[in-house]
Amino acid sequence: MIAAKIFSVLGNPQSLVPLAIKDSANIAGMTAGSAVTSKEEARDRFIDEVGTGAVWLGSIPLYKKGIDKTLFKIAGYDANYDVRNLKNNDVFDLTKKYAPTEEIKNSIEKIGENKKTFKGLNAAKFVVATGAALATYNVITDLKQKYTHNRIKSKLLKEEEEKSIALMAHSNAQTQRKDSSFSNLSQVRNHNKQSNSLNFKGGFDVMLDPVKNMMVFDAGITSERIGKSRSPQEAVGYTIKEGGFWIFMYYLGQKIQDHFENVADKKHNRNIGLDARVLENENFKQSFVDKSIEQSLNSFNPEMSDKDLYEYLHKNPDNMVVDVAKQSDIIQTYKKPKKWYQIFTKPEDTGKIDTRKYINLDDVRNTHKNMSKLYNQFNESGQTVDEFFNGVRKLKRGSILKNMGSTILALGVVLPGIMLADRLLKPNNKEFAVEKEIKEQIKNEKAQKFVA
Repeated sequence: MIAAKIFSVLGNPQSLVPLAIKDSANIAGMTAGSAVTSKEEARDRFIDEVGTGAVWLGSIPLYKKGIDKTLFKIAGYDANYDVRNLKNNDVFDLTKKYAPTEEIKNSIEKIGENKKTFKGLNAAKFVVATGAALATYNVITDLKQKYTHNRIKSKLLKEEEEKSIALMAHSNAQTQRKDSSFSNLSQVRNHNKQSNSLNFKGGFDVMLDPVKNMMVFDAGITSERIGKSRSPQEAVGYTIKEGGFWIFMYYLGQKIQDHFENVADKKHNRNIGLDARVLENENFKQSFVDKSIEQSLNSFNPEMSDKDLYEYLHKNPDNMVVDVAKQSDIIQTYKKPKKWYQIFTKPEDTGKIDTRKYINLDDVRNTHKNMSKLYNQFNESGQTVDEFFNGVRKLKRGSILKNMGSTILALGVVLPGIMLADRLLKPNNKEFAVEKEIKEQIKNEKAQKFVA
């Protein structure tokens, strides 16, 4: 049961958990790669990646929620209604007809009377939420860069001061007798060093304070990262990192999963295209034993029009195709809002379709196709249902693990390795450019003071 739960989460394309795991691997790899060249660079990289990851995963949903609670509430529109339902007038009318509550029905009627305004509000929400998230990232980047600069400068100044003290001690030991004055001077300097080191700790505390939208947002982050790079060294690193991250996180991840599913189908004659939560479900497995799945598959016509299909979903809640689509989050059910005192309880699921949510009808048709194919493979296999499903689940789990593993390897090892190789193979490029620049700055400042 635990394994089924884990693979159901990891194989859920709607879940943020796989994204968070992949991002964590990327953070670890980037930090370790930076540590090879400089501890200060590793610290800077860790803060940068953790802060970026937090903003990347959470900021857009947070800002959208805020806009829903303010702008949409003031305008009197239900922010939970998916604007994509307006693309098909027949489907829109059915969302109103089958609304789970009278209140939702009235809110959909208002949207229908003001479609243009509602579309505009949704466009504004996306723009404002993305812009606010990018602004947040921009602030975090500035704070991080300032913190790193101050920390490195403080460290270098202390090192210079310690060198000066050592030279003075050496000189005094050779040219004149020891006396208490040097001891007093050393104590005063040590006291000043401790005071200076406290001035640059505040910034660290400040900085450690779902998927197409995230793609757009990530493109914005990439642009800001390269634009705000403190050196050509950093700009090249960000270009490699962000380009590889975008490819593996958003493009190749699904391609890899599709590849493993095709291999399972062609090599093992097992269709694993259904959601992991479905394949791990014992009730779904039982339907192959008692053959109850047959009636559901036969009564479902994938060739019906969008209007007829949408209506079918509401009129046939017991059909297994409809149920599987619900388990896969293709169809979302209406959950009664919780009262203020029900903070720690789950909202009551009515089982009714929440017509405010968008249903991709082609995904419903593909669900029927995958279910039919899998059931035919079972009938042809000559295996018991336990043997068959053990094999299917093993293949599905393996595809998820291989997908996760290959992406983690790419993001946590290959990309950091390419960035490190770029640093080490170029002449005079190993040292952390920011630290090198600050050293030059301190040197110039000392020279100017000497001339003055």
